[in-house]
Amino acid sequence: MFSMFFGSGNLVIPLVIGTQTLDNSGYAMLGLTVTGVLVPFLGLIGVILFAGNRNNYFSCIGKIPAFLLTLAMLAMMGPIGVLPRCIIVAYGGVTLFAPNLSFPFFSGIFCLITLILVWNHDRVIPVIGRVLTPLLLLGIAVISVAGLLFTNSVTPHSELTSNAAFSIGLFEGYQTMDLLAAFFFSATTVAYIRSHLRSDDSPKILLKLSLAACAIGAGFIAIIYIGFVALGAKHAPQLLQVRPEQLLSSIAGHTLGPIAIPIVALTIALACLTTAAILALLFADFVQVDISRYKFGHHKAVILTLAISFFVSLVGFDSLRAWIGAVLQIAYPALIVLTIANIANKIWNIPNFGRWGFWITTIASAAYYFIS
Repeated sequence: MFSMFFGSGNLVIPLVIGTQTLDNSGYAMLGLTVTGVLVPFLGLIGVILFAGNRNNYFSCIGKIPAFLLTLAMLAMMGPIGVLPRCIIVAYGGVTLFAPNLSFPFFSGIFCLITLILVWNHDRVIPVIGRVLTPLLLLGIAVISVAGLLFTNSVTPHSELTSNAAFSIGLFEGYQTMDLLAAFFFSATTVAYIRSHLRSDDSPKILLKLSLAACAIGAGFIAIIYIGFVALGAKHAPQLLQVRPEQLLSSIAGHTLGPIAIPIVALTIALACLTTAAILALLFADFVQVDISRYKFGHHKAVILTLAISFFVSLVGFDSLRAWIGAVLQIAYPALIVLTIANIANKIWNIPNFGRWGFWITTIASAAYYFIS
């Protein structure tokens, strides 16, 4: 669960927040915790209460709108948004030891490795959970401890107010897109746990194990967010001319020196690869099942997904971040309301709250975005 969530945006966005808020980064951490940890955790709980069935989860807004919303979210998380961003951020780490490496060549290799990883549908979760996650956590721990403890840098003063810093953390937290991920990753986790239960096990066991997995994953992410925001704030003076996707590499280089090269490159690559694999799998499954009705095979759908991702990755990190941010400022509040409404409906049986809340919030968010 942790590795599926922790990808390119999670490596970059907290560091960016730290460089923007400096000694007011504590307030920014609170804002990021709300939209980057608590809200996605609510999304996880919501889908789990629907037994991991995303179709039932979104059904309250109507069949066609639910289909289009699902397509839009998976496309943004997949080949036209987060997946290409994973490629770009991974490239930022690899250039530490291969500065002359061509990005199109690297993007092609990254897509090929992702293709190999997801070719066998049933092996993705075990490989990520048992092999890649421990390595990823080890790399993050080394970089964070070194960056925070083994440096003489002093966090600069910020002119931002505490409210402004909180708002930066709150709205930048949208960019992680973890609420969208929660809708689909929880379904994957529920299906995986269900396949390992006995037929006579109580449904409560599935719910308990799913919530435990989500809580552990959310806890790890919250701790890392706090550390990364602090890293960005502490090293901000050395990061003025550094591109977002290279912030972590630069911090590690300042604190660890040459030894940082393999550690950072491996950590960034693992984080991006694990998320990219799951996102490619989710979008390919949607193409195969919901769009083509099994007329398009799994392997063809994966190849199509990664081919689109390759070409979109060529537009660059800043361009992707700008358009994703615009969409999320409109969509995220509505999805938060839908999440709360669905949980309320399951617990207290409050029908129609989700439908009206979702559409009213969407209209209000769109009006606010275009007016402001």
